[in-house]
This record gives sequence, structure tokens and C-alpha cells, in this order.
Amino acid sequence: MSNQQVIVKDPHLCEPFINGRDTGRLLHDLGAMLSLLNPQMLTHPILDFGAGSCWITEAIARMGHRVTAFDIHPDLQGCITGRTSADKRIDASLISYARGDGHAMPFAGDKFGHLLCYDTLHHMHDFDAVFREFSRVLVPGGRAIFVEPGAKHSTSAETIAFLELKKHDPTWIERDIVLEEINHCAMVAGLSELVLMPAGHPSAPPLFSLRDWLSLRRGNLLARNKFAKQLANLNYDQRVIFYAVKP
Repeated sequence: MSNQQVIVKDPHLCEPFINGRDTGRLLHDLGAMLSLLNPQMLTHPILDFGAGSCWITEAIARMGHRVTAFDIHPDLQGCITGRTSADKRIDASLISYARGDGHAMPFAGDKFGHLLCYDTLHHMHDFDAVFREFSRVLVPGGRAIFVEPGAKHSTSAETIAFLELKKHDPTWIERDIVLEEINHCAMVAGLSELVLMPAGHPSAPPLFSLRDWLSLRRGNLLARNKFAKQLANLNYDQRVIFYAVKP
């Protein structure tokens, strides 16, 4: 038995941090997502779209906000109960859940102030239908916030290896998130133009010696152009953080 198996009594409560994914990246990107919450819309409940193990649902409840976990998998209640039972500091009354298909959600219109979509959009079969649903369930002024892989996701070595593990499931899909395509879907659905949040990737952050950083700050054009190109490629090809607003 491994040390991890001895220490972790209930691995499900530690998802997604023990399934091989980079913890620094998960927390960094969650922090980026939460920084994009609109304080003026926090009186409305938040939708955790594609909630999975409900780790983001838990984080929102810890912040004191009402949150609804939504996913197609059948045991959302078990995920939530496990988390609230493990830590009594979580106010379970803030959390609700619903199961269903993201292309046709079981919610009334104009319900949520925010919709959080962390690594879920690229599993959707019909972007147009999904964005129509996003627009429908958000209140006017509501914000849909996304953390997703980028335009080269489907052809990355990591994705190809993962799809080999999933080949027994013909419904599983890994799509590229091309910003121009997503922007078109959002605007046709009645949302605003996308607002991007470019950031360095926590799994491979840009690092500088103090000397090199001061040189960049003081106007070294070669260093600035190189840094800008790296950020531009990263925040298009590999991963994207963005939001759209319902007018």
C-alpha cells in the first residue's frame, strides 16, 4: 500500500488534486477564475457548470456564496455530502445540485449571477447550443467565466494519451477551444465579446533573473517582444482564461 493510500482515507474528497493533475495549475487557475467574479452580482447564486467532484462548489460555499453544482454524472449529492460531512465549516445550506445535460439545462431563465466553467467547455458537443443555455440561465449583467485548454488541445501528446485510455467510451470528446469560434458562439447567443485574461502557465512559468527582469522593465525591446510572444502563444494555443457578459 502506498503512503498516499495510507494518509488519504477518502480519495474522492481530495479530487482533483491526487489524480495526476498539477496542483499548482489547478489552484492558480481557480484563483484567476475567482478574481473575475463581479462583486455586484454575488447576491445571485453561482452555477458550477460541469462540477465533477464539486471541488469548485466547495470553494464557492467556503466563500459564503450560494452555489449550484451541475453535471451529467449521477452522484453529485454524494460528492457534496462527502465534502460537507468532512468539514463542518462548510455551510451545506449554501449548496444545491442538479443533474443533466449542459446542452439543455433544467433551470429557469435569468437565475444565476455567474456561471463557472472550469475545463468543461471542451467536452461539449455543440458549442452553439451550450452558449444559448449559458445566455438563458444568466441574469442580465451575469458573467460566464471560463478556464479551458486552447486551440492545440486535441493534438497535444497529453490529450492523445488520455483519449487512448477513454477509447472504450464513444461519448467522450476532447475539442479545441479556438477563441474566434467561441467568441462567435457567445455573441450569437446574446453574450458580449470575450474578455481575455492572459497569464503565465503555472506548470511552466516564465522565470527571470533579477538582472534580466530589470532589463526588460527598462525597455529591452528584444526581451519584451520575446515575453509578449510567449504569452500570446500560451494564451491561445495551450490554455485560455476568459469571460463573457449577458447584457
